[in-house]
Amino acid sequence: MSSPEEFEAHPHLLRRQALIWTVVMFGAALFGWFSLPAAIRGMFTLPQTLTLLFFLAFMLGIVWVVASGFVRADAEGLWGRNGFRRYRYRWDEVESIRYRDSDHWAFVELNDATDRPILGIMRSDGDAAQGKVDQLRALATRPSA
Repeated sequence: MSSPEEFEAHPHLLRRQALIWTVVMFGAALFGWFSLPAAIRGMFTLPQTLTLLFFLAFMLGIVWVVASGFVRADAEGLWGRNGFRRYRYRWDEVESIRYRDSDHWAFVELNDATDRPILGIMRSDGDAAQGKVDQLRALATRPSA
């Protein structure tokens, strides 16, 4: 954050877990592959090997798509990414920022009575998540210049 009028949040714990799962899954795949006798490894065709690699990449891809979520805000409004979906809302479209004890992540409640999750702020980050919600709310309620 470069000024009090700018805001950015990422799901820190989820990103750490994604990194750990990447190391664990690739490590387990390599260990499993090289634990096989050479004669068994030689029986795998190229398409079979590529299929195994595809499933490994697919599983990790799901983890990283969710972990890559973020939210940013400034005097104009807020924007971010939840998985593959990007969003942008002006402050005049935002009714409130919701973050109840039962919510796994923060939500932006819009004037049209819809709410959208903000995956950049996740309950798993503990007190840091509450601090980010408080910062975002303060920016949302700041009078326009």
